[in-house]
Amino acid sequence: MRVVKKELPSGQFTESEEFFVKYKNYSYLHCEWATIDQLEKDKRIHQKLKRFKTKMTQMRHFFHEDEEPFNPDYVEVDRILDESHSVDKDNGEPVVYYLVKWCSLPYEDSTWELKEDVDEGKIGEFKRIQARHPELKRLPRPQAGSWKKLELSHEYKNHNQLREYQLEGVNWLLFNWYNRRNCILADEMGLGKTIQSIAFLQEVYNVGIRGPFLVIAPLSTITNWEREFNTWTEMNSIVYHGSLASRQMIQQYEMYCKDSRGRLIPGAYKFDALITTFEMILSDCPELREIDWGRWREILSHGRFKRRLSERDVETICRAILVYCLLHYRGDENIKGFIWDLISPSENGKAKELQNHSGLSIPVPRGRKGKKVKSQSTFDVHKAEWIRKYNPDTLFQDESYKKHLKHQCNKVLLRVRMLYYLRQEVIGDQAEKVPILGFYRPILGCSRYILGALDPFWGAPDPFWVL
Repeated sequence: MRVVKKELPSGQFTESEEFFVKYKNYSYLHCEWATIDQLEKDKRIHQKLKRFKTKMTQMRHFFHEDEEPFNPDYVEVDRILDESHSVDKDNGEPVVYYLVKWCSLPYEDSTWELKEDVDEGKIGEFKRIQARHPELKRLPRPQAGSWKKLELSHEYKNHNQLREYQLEGVNWLLFNWYNRRNCILADEMGLGKTIQSIAFLQEVYNVGIRGPFLVIAPLSTITNWEREFNTWTEMNSIVYHGSLASRQMIQQYEMYCKDSRGRLIPGAYKFDALITTFEMILSDCPELREIDWGRWREILSHGRFKRRLSERDVETICRAILVYCLLHYRGDENIKGFIWDLISPSENGKAKELQNHSGLSIPVPRGRKGKKVKSQSTFDVHKAEWIRKYNPDTLFQDESYKKHLKHQCNKVLLRVRMLYYLRQEVIGDQAEKVPILGFYRPILGCSRYILGALDPFWGAPDPFWVL
């Protein structure tokens, strides 16, 4: 916002407020200063101005007035997605528009711009990609005997060359690839692992294996991957990430080649390398599953990636936790008996009846740390055959977590007993009428206390751990 002086027809000057406006469905390239009179066409302009002034008052102490009103990257062309030809209604001359994806903005904020407003270099890149012929034939991987060590670094895009130790890393990657061996490139930060990986893909590309290549990286690094691809190679790399609208635009304009009628050609990909995040891969995007990436499914299934927990997974986790707590609990034997009956597998298809555990009228001794209570249990945890499947010593890998659980085992068992009491004696027959967020969530909260995190994809609990 600024205040300017304007001359009236009478020769006098008056002060007028002007606002720097970004119009809907237009790029930041078309932002301009406008007065309230010019903005009156928007019926909600006064509400928007009120919110803007309130925001400016709150932020005045944090930002200087001479700072840029928006990120300068917003007016720099990142990629051109499409081309359109039209005719000027006033003079009948042909007009060319380009669909522009702007730097630091998602695909869904792409806008159509006149050819005169678009960088000529980006137009050249777009035409080069459009001129590529669809490649449907996939060449097999060369035999191991055809590998040759690179004695000197090739000259990559922008006259870039590998350093000696980087060349050694690329040679090692190529040797393993030719010999069909999985490998991990590990080195200290800042020595160019990303560049070595990209140079390796470029060498594979030069052999005739045109991909498509899949790069899965943390969200904070995907911008760096895209920048290095553009700096070192001529390969067409795209970043597959963002909202549903952005991903749909990527599928429409960036992923597939089209025939002369504008129809997608199955199996003909417009990109050479696709960069995405772990979250995108694990969300089971159907558009990514349709592409033949090679052994990536096998790698993901064997990797320790986050995945949705099934009901059987949750049951295994809960049984193992409660077994571990039973082994270290020093307190009321009635509670130990109750937990044991609760987690013991059903016999002959019938659930084991819980004995003498109804109600909470009798105070429950918590026990004291280090205090030994004389064992009166009617069961032996170590002799039960089913314990082998839920052995916490096998399932729990983190020693610090086991130590924490051992320290908190009294609270865990008491909370489980309380939840059972609420379910059986307070809610009773009305349990089916209680919404899942109102009843299951507190019960899951017990597991969150135990596990440290609540996975939203657990779904409805099964009878055992719902109590």
